[in-house]
Amino acid sequence: MGHLAEDTTIEPAGDGLFRAKLCSDWALMGPNGGYLAAVALRAAQQTLSLPRPASLSCQFLSPPRFGYVDLAVVTLRATRRAAAARVSMTQFGRPVLEAMVWAAHDGLTGPDGPWTPMPEVPGPDELPDLRELLEAEGRGVPPWHDCVTLRELAGRTTLETPAPVAFSWARFQPQATFDDPWLDACRSVILVDSLQWPAVMNAFPELETQLFAPSIDLYVAFHDSAPDDEWLLVNAAGVASHRGVLGGAAQVWAPDGRLVAAGMQQMLSTSTRRGAAMAPRQVQPTRS
Repeated sequence: MGHLAEDTTIEPAGDGLFRAKLCSDWALMGPNGGYLAAVALRAAQQTLSLPRPASLSCQFLSPPRFGYVDLAVVTLRATRRAAAARVSMTQFGRPVLEAMVWAAHDGLTGPDGPWTPMPEVPGPDELPDLRELLEAEGRGVPPWHDCVTLRELAGRTTLETPAPVAFSWARFQPQATFDDPWLDACRSVILVDSLQWPAVMNAFPELETQLFAPSIDLYVAFHDSAPDDEWLLVNAAGVASHRGVLGGAAQVWAPDGRLVAAGMQQMLSTSTRRGAAMAPRQVQPTRS
């Protein structure tokens, strides 16, 4: 079982240079993209002196192996109110990820606008465990599910008609909450990234063994923090699937209804059968 804090530990390696060891407990067809982005976020934390992240934008350039990666962090802008850094992750000299991170001061003031209310849903204790549902179907369960417990509200195991939706409560294991705002934000990064692909694939159950779609980019905005809340509500949905590029979006709420984070990503569809062409299929618009 992976541990978010331990598995995103950053080791100094020189001026603006760091190392991290990627843990195989976060495997989803290789290192989970959200996990890689979380490592980049924590690398930026080492250089930026402000207390909380404001946003993360990253490009996934090539899949790494589990093991050590190198990180170079450059501060691009720094004021008392906000700061920005670029994080470059490489492995054996090959580019893995490029990320931009903004951090913000805790004392900023401005108007409050809760424009994205949390849907009214049952609590996690009233819902089935997604891992148990997948195992009951005889499906393989990747190691990532040992790190994050999901209680499904809507998705492939609950909807009668296939729809691009993955709607769940989520809790990290074995440690569920973190006082460090950067580690707390890592929870949202992993959830925003990880559930958009299953949301899209829930609309195409017949292609499950024929198709995968690695992320090519990810954007996450951090709106609030939830250091005392073990469970987070995640609503991921497919936005569009066209000409081999799949788009998704996701929101993360604290149980009291505060929007903690929101994000989007693009994924590039790839057939699991070399040389095979994927036939297009029309899907009716679905309200998530």
